Amino acid sequence: MTTDRELLLPVGHDLGVVYSGATERRQQVRVGVEVAELADREFAVWLLAHGVDDQDRPTRSSVVERAGNLGLDSEHVVERFLRDGLLVAVDPAADDAVGFAEEHQLFPLLQGLGPDPDQPWMQRVGLLNHPVAQVSVAVYDVLMWAQLAPELWTGCNDAAKVAVQAGVTAPEETDPRQVLAGVLGQVHGLLCVRAAYFDRRRVR
Repeated sequence: MTTDRELLLPVGHDLGVVYSGATERRQQVRVGVEVAELADREFAVWLLAHGVDDQDRPTRSSVVERAGNLGLDSEHVVERFLRDGLLVAVDPAADDAVGFAEEHQLFPLLQGLGPDPDQPWMQRVGLLNHPVAQVSVAVYDVLMWAQLAPELWTGCNDAAKVAVQAGVTAPEETDPRQVLAGVLGQVHGLLCVRAAYFDRRRVR
């Protein structure tokens, strides 16, 4: 049973629609080396777990409520996705957050654009001259180097080590556990605009 302290994180890379015959269509989502084919209503529930803006932090209850407002019966879909690994419920402050980070990798889908001229303590992500998201320095460092780490937890440790070597003293940048909490707390701002996605790195 999940709680409202646990954020609902979508796992997988959207590959688009596949058609079977003239009318039958399924949405494909790749997780690791497996491809799940979802009906449109199931896919909508998976999309809701990405959040709708950079302030949205989806939980199981908020996704079910939002899906209900759209006329979708989502309780059983969320339960199945949690079993299958297309969704993961994680409390950023709990011990199991490290377990999630050891089993998943964060992949960037857009470019790092560097500091925001108006808010230099924030880093921008997007396309050339078109930023679509802002994150903290610690999260930006993890995101930009994440594909080189075998999983997210290693990426958080690497980012913390680099920060220490650069003379940074703020624990949210030098303590791997706090770096991870920052990533998980801000990541929906990246997921909702398709700036990044999570993939599973270990066989379940």
